[in-house]
Amino acid sequence: MAMFGGSAMMVGMMLFWVLLIAVGFYLLYRFINDRKEELSPIEILKVQLAKGEITLDEFEQLSKKL
Repeated sequence: MAMFGGSAMMVGMMLFWVLLIAVGFYLLYRFINDRKEELSPIEILKVQLAKGEITLDEFEQLSKKL
């Protein structure tokens, strides 16, 4: 009978730690996804210029329109 109580306590502690770790990962996931911000149009143009998707002239023309 004493062995059953000890194993039940061990299972309970394992479930506690698994739940605690799962909650931690969930909160980390939410924090990372909430940190994503949308780029402004000028920032998008800067990224495109840096990647070489648009030329400097195109960047200047488009940034004037914004």
